[in-house]
Amino acid sequence: ESLPDDTIRAGWMGKFFASINVVAMCLQFGVIPRIMPHLEPRYLWRFMPMTMVTALSYLCLNENPTLYLISGCFMLFKVMEFSIRRMLDEMVYVPLDFESRFLGKEIISVFGYRFGKSGMSLALSGLTSMFGDFGLQQLSFLTGGAAGVWLLAAFNVSNLVFTRAEAEIMYQSKRGGGSKSSTSRERRRRERRVRK
Repeated sequence: ESLPDDTIRAGWMGKFFASINVVAMCLQFGVIPRIMPHLEPRYLWRFMPMTMVTALSYLCLNENPTLYLISGCFMLFKVMEFSIRRMLDEMVYVPLDFESRFLGKEIISVFGYRFGKSGMSLALSGLTSMFGDFGLQQLSFLTGGAAGVWLLAAFNVSNLVFTRAEAEIMYQSKRGGGSKSSTSRERRRRERRVRK
């Protein structure tokens, strides 16, 4: 199924992305804040690629997938990106010191996101020029393979993400260290006043 008429396609795309934003907003403001106090972030890091591998496995079974099936997988990915992944990104940086937070965000945003998107575009262009056009099922196999790599990486890297208890301990130790240094500063000020 396709939408050859430009006007109909534009209307369909507008409704499609509007529905992505509505669902992501409901998850981001209604569901996620209620479940996050009971769930470790590492489980959500693993949940996203597991969901995509499952959806893309079903997509790979269809030789000629419909527009609704493909758009459903894309919608699932975008909703998780907008409502879950961005929130999890920020949670990873919270317990880190300022320099690690600043440098980590820069490296990930410049190298990870932009290079990843550009690199994938170049790789797909190179594969198309070498092997010709791909069918929908072949593209589904490629995306399924990429989701499998994402799943393996998510399981490995999520073990490095701090648990809530570890993050709280780090936060309290930094906070305690900050209060000690401010207390010693106050003591030095008082000593200077007494000398004068």
